[in-house]
Amino acid sequence: MKHLKATIIGIVISILLCGTKASGQMVSLLTENNLMVEARLHYGFFYHHHFEMERFNKHFGAFEASIYQSAFGDNEWESHFHYPYYGLTFYQSNLGGFEELGQAYGLYPFINYPLNRSNNSQITFKLGFGLAYLTNHFSLYDNYQNFSIGSNFNVIANISFEYRQKLTHRLYSVASFGLTHFSNGAIKIPNYGLNIFSGALGIAYYLKDPEIFVDRERRPKYYPFEFDRKHWLSVDLDYGIGFKNVSQTLGGDEDYYYTVHELSTYVLGQFTRYSRAGLDISYAIDFSDQKLNDHTTLPNGDIELVKNDTTFIIKPIQMAKLNFSLCYAMTMNRLSYYFEYGWHIPYNKYSDLSKGKAFFKVRLRCQVYNNIYLHLSLLAHYGRADYLCFGVGYRFNQKYYLNHENNTKRRPPGIR
Repeated sequence: MKHLKATIIGIVISILLCGTKASGQMVSLLTENNLMVEARLHYGFFYHHHFEMERFNKHFGAFEASIYQSAFGDNEWESHFHYPYYGLTFYQSNLGGFEELGQAYGLYPFINYPLNRSNNSQITFKLGFGLAYLTNHFSLYDNYQNFSIGSNFNVIANISFEYRQKLTHRLYSVASFGLTHFSNGAIKIPNYGLNIFSGALGIAYYLKDPEIFVDRERRPKYYPFEFDRKHWLSVDLDYGIGFKNVSQTLGGDEDYYYTVHELSTYVLGQFTRYSRAGLDISYAIDFSDQKLNDHTTLPNGDIELVKNDTTFIIKPIQMAKLNFSLCYAMTMNRLSYYFEYGWHIPYNKYSDLSKGKAFFKVRLRCQVYNNIYLHLSLLAHYGRADYLCFGVGYRFNQKYYLNHENNTKRRPPGIR
């Protein structure tokens, strides 16, 4: 792992050296894209929401190195979100020095939204998702006390609030407080996850003199009556599939893989140019439920289920769950974030609700062609990941108009 850390740091240093020595096309790239580099030191602690992990309590440090772009209005959506920062972060921590947990290494893209418009000081909100490698994980015989992580490869997520202060034309100080989370999305369990709250201090530096808010000079000001007041109602249909390995929970050396299938219908209305909200109704079947809840699978594939001293013989699909959730979506060009809070609806007596009825879902979407998109989603119950899905979908758009004539004092010219 020391060699891995040295390699990544070497790559970052090489990028910096290239930035200082490049000419022609490279100089143009650095100037036009407002590239910045940043180093940050963290100090924090674990937040364990399961008592099995409470023995791992300690304050410890972490290190971050980032390279990213400061938006200046080259794309229209950047102005709407107050010219955010977006780039790539490398994260490293010894996780308190506990042998059972090992070391954590992460690499994740992020976007950082300013909450106020200012050239000198800003409060920002950072959101990032990526891939992490943890050197130790749960083992039934060798590391049975680590219930948090069931695999080496995991997802790393970072949510934090930051304060940025301008020191010179190209140098900024950064202070932050937030949450870093590690989880494999229950692809391999146990997977309670690791939650780290930490504060951090750092320095950010522009590689070239930055361009700030250039679109304010390039674009004219528009007035409401210059648009046709159209809005969009969208209906999205998509399918997702996930995989879960429950061998660590069931015991033994054999791998037990089960699939999760999810069909979703989103009905969303537009309320700003880049924001939508609405409902998600989905139908999900998790084939690992029949194993984790001591159901018996018969030779013909049916399930023998005992409830209240009564034995039922059912089909696997009868254990599926109907989900209903409220959804909020943010769109940035082809990329969209979806945040959902919902409930499992027990539409029959066989549905498995042992993990809880309420859930939270976060989804990342990328438009690949016209109305076709790919998505990655994570569903969790009370901070514990249930499943990770990958999928594809299609969007149907319906345009509609709102009549504001009776609600505004300034009427469009030519209308009486």
